[in-house]
Amino acid sequence: MESVNILIAIEYQIVRDGIKKILHDAPDIAVAGCAKNIDELMELPFEDGNILVLDLDMPNLENSLTVPELAENYNELSILGISDNENPFRLKQFMQSGGAGYLLKKRSAEELIDAIKQIYDGGRYLCDKALSLLVKADHSNKTTVLDLTEREVEVLVLICQELTNREIADKLGISVRTVDAHRRNMLQKTGAKNTAGLVKYAIKHHIFSP
Repeated sequence: MESVNILIAIEYQIVRDGIKKILHDAPDIAVAGCAKNIDELMELPFEDGNILVLDLDMPNLENSLTVPELAENYNELSILGISDNENPFRLKQFMQSGGAGYLLKKRSAEELIDAIKQIYDGGRYLCDKALSLLVKADHSNKTTVLDLTEREVEVLVLICQELTNREIADKLGISVRTVDAHRRNMLQKTGAKNTAGLVKYAIKHHIFSP
């Protein structure tokens, strides 16, 4: 296999350095650039990369059109998303927007290399857990659930985890007022009367598992 040029966009240095070492130690793989935030990500040499290893948990990533823009503008660049998030609808949206693979951060170094090789050979890659999540999304009630935006789904999951509005705002890098707005929108869309109703909705539609 000829050398694969990898771009890395990972928020935390310890994770970024770990992935760089894994890739440096792998044969036929070269790291062509690294980024730690959205601004640095958009400055990466996309035309020189074959695969972008993208941290889907990076702050403000969901507020940009990064994935679909890159997929449209750089046809030769494949995007491997890595995340701690096990939300099936977020995974589905990422894959539909142009993602080539999805790997949970707790997976092994060997699986990262396997994912890169499979994607480079023209395939798509989902770790076992991601595949089961995608199946769950496909078997859920698509009409009502997909009326929620990706951000609303993220807020809903955090509500189910009993985080306060302030804690949700701090975690997502948004204002408390924005969290309140998302909560009101979800109450209207789902027909729920209160937070307990939102939690029931999330469980019913497999957005959250208690």
